[in-house]
Amino acid sequence: MQTKQVEIVFRHDLDFPLRVCYENQNVTPMHSHQFTEIVIIISGRGIHETKFSKYEIIGGDVLVVPENGYHRYVETDSLVLVNLVFKHENLPIPLIDLYKLPGFNALFSISSEHFDKNRFYPKFRIEGNDFARIKRILDEMKDETINVIPGYRCCLMGYFMVLISNLSRLYTENLNKINEPSFKIGKVLSYIKSNFRQPIKLDKLIENSGMSRSTFMRKFNQATGISPVNYLIQTRINEACSLLRQSEMNISEIAFKVGFNDSNYFSRQFYKSVKLSPSQFRKKNTV
Repeated sequence: MQTKQVEIVFRHDLDFPLRVCYENQNVTPMHSHQFTEIVIIISGRGIHETKFSKYEIIGGDVLVVPENGYHRYVETDSLVLVNLVFKHENLPIPLIDLYKLPGFNALFSISSEHFDKNRFYPKFRIEGNDFARIKRILDEMKDETINVIPGYRCCLMGYFMVLISNLSRLYTENLNKINEPSFKIGKVLSYIKSNFRQPIKLDKLIENSGMSRSTFMRKFNQATGISPVNYLIQTRINEACSLLRQSEMNISEIAFKVGFNDSNYFSRQFYKSVKLSPSQFRKKNTV
């Protein structure tokens, strides 16, 4: 079984690990890849198979194959699609308010283990004006990829941000209609990222998930690799890192700003996560 490797797929531009490819898709063997893949079906039809299921795909379908996910195309009939492959941790993506969309978290903030344990990869459908808008964005990305003129990386990243914002909105609307574990966890991740500066009780997260305590704890750990409490702490630490780099607030001010009510506890948790004290981190990351 083939594994598509990062250094091969992005060999022409390792510093910018995002590729956009229009393809007349043929039948393929089962394979995995070391990156995330968004597939948008433009026209035609085919049969797409994963480790868990086999289903028909037609124009307007959107598939997301997570890192290390396995899939293949079993049948194709004039199948035209766009592949967007990327390593999200290596892309300079300013999330801004994307984290508020459960659909974004359900698509891109959840671990491969969660999809494996729940035996599915994200799939949804877009139609009408929504599909026309997505195709216009993809056409702009195609032009930038073909022309490769100075500034293309910046333009490509801008269009990519517009694309994933639209897809995240549409997936949020889609998930509102179904009872899917990834959406429930996505809602909780959005709640944490929107409210981490305030005290957050575990019972509130469980309530937002609509799951039992035991199911929530299991699904959350599958999705993120850590407990809800540790995820909250890491979210606060990540924000603290930004403030240490960009602001002149002192350590205690930053601790309270990101949701810690004890600066000593904040410093201990920061060192545990970053392996530097807050002051060492600031010194290392500012001029």
